[in-house]
Amino acid sequence: MSVTLAGDTPETVVEALSGTPLMRRLTAYLTTTADAITREHLAVTEIPAPPFHEAARAAFVADRLRDSGLSSVWQDAEGNVYGWLPGTEKTLARAPIVLAAHLDTVFPPGTDVNVRVQGTRLCAPGIADNACGVAGLLALARAFVTQSVQFSGPVCFVGTVGEEGSGNLRGARAVVEQFPHMRSFIALDGPGLEHITCRAIGSRRFCVTFHGPGGHSWADFGTVNPVHALGEFISRVRRLPLRRGATCTVAIASGGSAINAIPAMAQGEVDCRAHRMADLDALEHALQLAAVEAQQAEIQHATRQRRLSVAVQRLGERPAGETPSTSPLVQCAIAATRACGRRPVLESGSTDANVPMALGIPAIAIGVGGEYGGCHTLEEWYDPVGRPQALVRAALLVLALDQLVAASPEVARPLAASHAVSSLPEPE
Repeated sequence: MSVTLAGDTPETVVEALSGTPLMRRLTAYLTTTADAITREHLAVTEIPAPPFHEAARAAFVADRLRDSGLSSVWQDAEGNVYGWLPGTEKTLARAPIVLAAHLDTVFPPGTDVNVRVQGTRLCAPGIADNACGVAGLLALARAFVTQSVQFSGPVCFVGTVGEEGSGNLRGARAVVEQFPHMRSFIALDGPGLEHITCRAIGSRRFCVTFHGPGGHSWADFGTVNPVHALGEFISRVRRLPLRRGATCTVAIASGGSAINAIPAMAQGEVDCRAHRMADLDALEHALQLAAVEAQQAEIQHATRQRRLSVAVQRLGERPAGETPSTSPLVQCAIAATRACGRRPVLESGSTDANVPMALGIPAIAIGVGGEYGGCHTLEEWYDPVGRPQALVRAALLVLALDQLVAASPEVARPLAASHAVSSLPEPE
């Protein structure tokens, strides 16, 4: 079904779609299946998915995507799970809208992820970030298939790995390699209904390590002390003149093996964030300088052995980027949010959408409804209140975006010349 004419805007397309029988059917379906969506959400939550150990949850999602009736489901070498909903227009057959939800959590192996019910709250590590996003992804796939939604171009549903922490967005990077010509990328990340993340906060993580000869705390006193050097480094980091929109946090400090020994090693892990890559470059330079200055200060303070080395290792990077608020994707998201009776809020964040944004691919992250608290803690909780409304917003957004591209193909992002098109599995 097409509701667009040449020259239509995101606002007019969303308005036209909102009153269609299709949207009424989707709304009714997502509302009447709310309890089933919550049960599936709980099942997802109780499958552990620590960083680099997402295979069991990926297998569950693959099975559910197949059960939903998608034409093709496959997995890439990185561990991402893909489900394919083909489009009707052959000219767009290889340029999907990508809907993605990250599978991994921040919690290590062995974390108790059994769900506890406390009134309307569902409590478990990872239940909001991002089991609710995964449940939303599955619910939308099922809704589109059962309601026989016909898109002009394909829609690809992806469960990504490696979004959290040391995963370094490895799953999102693989998705972009798979679909360098995608029409748009929409990350379903966490709860909420108003927020639209259209600006990617970039980050770089570093490990700063000091090595010395070590020794006895009494007999070798005066020997360079790596822990003292690390303390000097931390002190200098605290005094860095940060540019607006930039942060620098020493998150982990360690070193030493006994209270009566001069340590032979100390290290700190640092998280730097900024809206602009140039600011991250400046922060990295400042950190390297602070490390060398801390090394030299400790050497000068020593009265005996003065061999002290320092190394600054980059642990990972998340690129910065932005999808302009004037883009059709963001305008569709704004209009869809308003159509659901909510006030849209444009914000910055660090999500899977960072990767496509940095490459100029239209990308955003949105929530899939509900309320939450205690994110990234063992006391994390989620309340599914209002979830159907948020899923209706997501469905309306995808439909409107697809209609706009069908009416005006120039809306779609052209294939970047620097990327080669990967071969895709043919729909079964």
